[in-house]
Amino acid sequence: MRRLLLLALLGTALALPATAQQFPEPVLYEMLPADYPYPILRICYTSEGICSIPGYIPPGRPCECRRSDGEWVKGVCTH
Repeated sequence: MRRLLLLALLGTALALPATAQQFPEPVLYEMLPADYPYPILRICYTSEGICSIPGYIPPGRPCECRRSDGEWVKGVCTH
């Protein structure tokens, strides 16, 4: 009985998609549109848009995002 329950739980775990597979992970420091539809762990907010930054950077610290032309724009980590 225990083995049957264990197999059922394992089968359910393998069949359900992981949350990480449902949302694309943005490239760090690449400028994103302001209406980016997916959640981002840590955001750098600039006058020209937002970008994803590493999670270890605390809110309130200065940060930078890279535009598509390669220029860096200064901003601040908001959350």
